[in-house]
Amino acid sequence: MLTRTQVGPYDLSFLFFDNVCLQLPVSVVNRATTSTDRSEYLLNLLENILPPSDTKSVNEELKKTFTFNKYRTKHVRRKPKKATFLTARKRSELGLNKLDNRINLKYVDALALNQLWLEYMRQMLGVNNFTDLPQGPVEPYWDNIGQQLLKADFHGAKILVIRSKCPSLVGIHGIVLQDTKCTFRVIGEDSIIRTIPKDTAVFKICLGNVNLQLFGRELCVRPAERSVKKFKSARVPDL
Repeated sequence: MLTRTQVGPYDLSFLFFDNVCLQLPVSVVNRATTSTDRSEYLLNLLENILPPSDTKSVNEELKKTFTFNKYRTKHVRRKPKKATFLTARKRSELGLNKLDNRINLKYVDALALNQLWLEYMRQMLGVNNFTDLPQGPVEPYWDNIGQQLLKADFHGAKILVIRSKCPSLVGIHGIVLQDTKCTFRVIGEDSIIRTIPKDTAVFKICLGNVNLQLFGRELCVRPAERSVKKFKSARVPDL
């Protein structure tokens, strides 16, 4: 059944067939076969489709197994995500680098930090008792011990100012809470945090029963940079 319709300004022709869904002819229906066994159905299908010369090898080909695990997919290496660090402004806003007397920190609270620092120095200097350290430059390992002391981190050390260009700093002692490039922030026995400049002072470092003297000018480097810096063995400190 053919009809012609007009849609808009164009004249289009459409074919419409009645009774589109019709039953298949009997000749086709009789040739269709069904089977509950998939392998049997596949064999019958291949025998009907393939030429006689290829049907002989159908059974042998179906018995073959193929292993795909040997061929691994290409591994896509993911780039590690860059760690996000706090900017200097955010650290300043959070007050991470600030130490003042408003934090209510007591001297007793810093004693545990001093014990950790003493254990750290024993491992760094390679001694079990600080009395085993060389007593003078004529003894062996004197220069090596001096190099290790200059590279050490002094967070938690007990220090005392014995000389300084500023007389008011002489006698200040306490435990180091912050070791910066040019200063020591120490907390005294009165639980007051004070700032001591390094380049104008000579410090006494307390290692248990052993006291060592260090020129602050030699320590005017950040701890992270000082640990890898090469110091001259023969140096004349300028106070």
